[in-house]
Amino acid sequence: MRTTIDIPDPLFRQLKAKSALRGETLKECLLRAVRAELGRDGESDDVSSRDGARRIQLPIVESKEASYDLSPKRVIEILEEEDLELLAGH
Repeated sequence: MRTTIDIPDPLFRQLKAKSALRGETLKECLLRAVRAELGRDGESDDVSSRDGARRIQLPIVESKEASYDLSPKRVIEILEEEDLELLAGH
């Protein structure tokens, strides 16, 4: 079933960042949250999912030369910077 929900921008950015950090789609993240709210954490529904997919842990290759701050807070900052750049360009 499809539905439309209104998510405030700051909350949406956090959701988008969290799902990106977990390597999942927004749909997967929202479905996981709804299942948790309903007390159905481990159950699957008739929804396409990544059954059998192996989660990759980052970093894939360890590097002593470079490090990146990809904390949820930093991801949100990056997304906000991109939004501001897009707005400034129009």
